[in-house]
Amino acid sequence: MTRILLAGAAALGMMASVAMAQTSTSQTTTIAPMGNPATVSASSTIGQAAASDGRLTMSNGSSATDSTGKTTETSNSTTSYPLSDLITTTKKTVSTNNGVATETVTTTQAYPPGKSTLPPTVTTTTRTIDANAK
Repeated sequence: MTRILLAGAAALGMMASVAMAQTSTSQTTTIAPMGNPATVSASSTIGQAAASDGRLTMSNGSSATDSTGKTTETSNSTTSYPLSDLITTTKKTVSTNNGVATETVTTTQAYPPGKSTLPPTVTTTTRTIDANAK
């Protein structure tokens, strides 16, 4: 009986460790300018995480700069909640051109197909920040 309890405790400990596991990868690419505007550099990142309460999160992001100095950064994050089956996806894009940054955040909340008759809820927010303004 003691062996079964010890084996169960060890298995529970391993599952708790796995639930906190995170992975990520990153890649950077530099491209020589060939015309105006050409992409000077670009990079991307991909990651995933599992929390002990069952939430699963997958995320990715990318960044690109062209020869005119315009920078665009995009990040996406999708989180699933196991107790309610709700899936939340957030996409954030920041584009900077001549010192003016425009940030757009789109959040979508939906249930998996067949789980609910409720339509997805989509919220989009855009803001502009002018670094040149005095």
